[in-house]
Amino acid sequence: MKELMRRIFDKKAFHIGMILFIIFIVLFVSGLIVLRYQVEGETNMPFNLSKITVVSVAEKVDKDEKIEGNRWNYSINQNNDIYIYIEKNENYDKIETIKQIEINNVELSKENEKGELKLYKPDTENPNVIFSNKDEYSVQSLIYTVKENTDMKNLVITNQGGTLTFRVANNDVAEYVSNDEQINYNELLSKANVTLEQLKCKVKFDLIITLDSGKVYKSVITLDLPLDGVIEQGTASKEFTDMRSFVFKRIKN
Repeated sequence: MKELMRRIFDKKAFHIGMILFIIFIVLFVSGLIVLRYQVEGETNMPFNLSKITVVSVAEKVDKDEKIEGNRWNYSINQNNDIYIYIEKNENYDKIETIKQIEINNVELSKENEKGELKLYKPDTENPNVIFSNKDEYSVQSLIYTVKENTDMKNLVITNQGGTLTFRVANNDVAEYVSNDEQINYNELLSKANVTLEQLKCKVKFDLIITLDSGKVYKSVITLDLPLDGVIEQGTASKEFTDMRSFVFKRIKN
């Protein structure tokens, strides 16, 4: 019996088989690790996406044209102001600093043809508002630079994080013409017979965090807009704190 076992183990085919088996195990384990990374991404980043706040509102725009027999002639925009919060991960045990953060590869999509979707950066001229839907503030991407103090309107954060803000607007979704003495502006969308289904859209973009050390992390963010309640109330806001669906992966070491 021992002699038989010795002859088996001495055979070349047996050794090749063992090598192939070990290679299979290594590849299988590596595949599981890669698959887990694809699902979970980075589990201990230097900086975290802590929350996203969305504010959906209806906005009236006065039209120059006056319609006989009516006091009011408005175009209605439906705006979605988005605030993304990046903060330091207190459980990360190495020193890292942010070099810049980018929002690019922005895709705006909707099924209904009502209105025109646009991305806006903050209004840097008017101190009384954060955003205004003017052509000079319409952008395709945004870059947030680093300075000692944050400046949300000028897209400035600190090297330890900050708030990223931009607007997704659906311009000219409806017109409202009325001779009413008073108007409740929160009811503009409902009075113009606009439904939530007609306003539904998506914004999808890459959120890229570049560190001074050279590490680069990317997550693809998708948000459904606008929020429920904007039709009935004219404004709606929500704070999203469960960030598990937004997976960050390291794209550069």
